[in-house]
Amino acid sequence: MTNVKAIIFAIDDVLYDAFLQKSNARLSAVKAMIEVGLPVDVETGYRKLEEIVKELGPNNNKHFDRLLEKLGLKWDPAVVAAGVVAYRNTNPVFLKPYPDTVPTLLRLREMGLKLGVASSGRSVKEWEKLINLGLQHLFQAVVVSEDLKLNQLTEQVLEQVTRQLNVGKAETAYVGVNPDSEINVANRAGLTTIRLRKGEAKLEKGTSNPRYEINKLSEIIQLISQL
Repeated sequence: MTNVKAIIFAIDDVLYDAFLQKSNARLSAVKAMIEVGLPVDVETGYRKLEEIVKELGPNNNKHFDRLLEKLGLKWDPAVVAAGVVAYRNTNPVFLKPYPDTVPTLLRLREMGLKLGVASSGRSVKEWEKLINLGLQHLFQAVVVSEDLKLNQLTEQVLEQVTRQLNVGKAETAYVGVNPDSEINVANRAGLTTIRLRKGEAKLEKGTSNPRYEINKLSEIIQLISQL
C-alpha cells in the first residue's frame, strides 16, 4: 500500500451512522402508523418491518404496504402515509457525518490522495446523502451502481471510479463495512481493502478477508502514514 494514490469510500456506516439513522427512522414510522390505527405493539411492528426490509431490499418503496400485508391487514392509505411521513421526517435528523469524517477526508486530500465514492443503490438517493452530509465537494469521483444500470456494487462500479480518478487498481484502496457486498467485491477488483468495523455489519464474517481493519475512519491516516 506504499504506492496508494487514491481511496474509494462506501457511504453507509463509513461516512455516517446509517444503521442508527435507519433504525430510528423505521421505529418512528412504526410508532406513527400505530397512532393512526395499526393494531400491533411497537416491538412487533418494528421487527416485522426489519424483516421486510431484508426481504425486499432497502431501496424498495413498498415496505409499509408490505407490512400491512404481512400482518394480514387490509391496505390503509392513512396508515401507510403516516409511516412514510414519519420516516422522511426522522431521516435527516440522523444524517450527520461521524465526528472524524470531515477532518479525515480533508487530511487525506492534504496528503495528496485522490478521493472517490462507490455505492450501490439509486443515484439520486446516494447523491442526496452526500449533499445532506455536506461532503459532495470532497470527492473527485462518485459512481453509484444505478449509473451503470446495475443493482449492487460490482467490480465494474469500482473500476469506473478508478478510471475517473485516473489511477490504477494497485494504487487504490477501498474502505467499506460489509464483508460480502463490499469488501469481497473490492478484493475481486484488485483493490487494497480496508474494513471499517462500524454499523450493522460490524460483527459479520465474510468469505474473504480485508487487507486491513480499522475501528474508526481517522485511523486510516495513521495506517497510510505507517505504510
